[in-house]
Amino acid sequence: MDRVRRVLFPKSKPLKLVKILEEHELPQRGLFKLRIEYSDVVQRQELVPYVAKPVRSIRLVNADKVLYGKKFADRASIRQCLEKKGDCDDILMVQRGHITDASYANVALFDGQHWYTPSWPLLRGTRREELIENGTLRPSVIRERDLDSFQSIRLINAMLPWGEGPTLGMEAVRR
Repeated sequence: MDRVRRVLFPKSKPLKLVKILEEHELPQRGLFKLRIEYSDVVQRQELVPYVAKPVRSIRLVNADKVLYGKKFADRASIRQCLEKKGDCDDILMVQRGHITDASYANVALFDGQHWYTPSWPLLRGTRREELIENGTLRPSVIRERDLDSFQSIRLINAMLPWGEGPTLGMEAVRR
């Protein structure tokens, strides 16, 4: 968040997440996410329950017009892609022939030996970055035509510990 704020609002001071958390009565049970909308200052914040949605199928969709490198509150372009999912539970976005992300998560693909993640996702998520740093994921150029060389796909985000994100066989990816 501060990395994005430094780019968009160079004169803004880093946010103190601990201070923001102190403004909330934190639940003792359950999984919650802290949603913060900001400009050069915090504009809105809310603590909301997080429920991982079950994903059993995923549809490849063209996302050439989606720009989402800064995790904007406006997700209209992603919602437009989601409208193309048909009877699938989620989408796998493709830009100029390259795999990027699902609607709410980065992706990891397993080839039987190693886990890979697209080199150029729409959003460089914090869990993805952590998994790259610790060697669990290897960034790679992954084209739509490469999908047949993988055995499974896993959705990953900050709220899903590695291994708990939906993991699907490649037969669940619909074209």
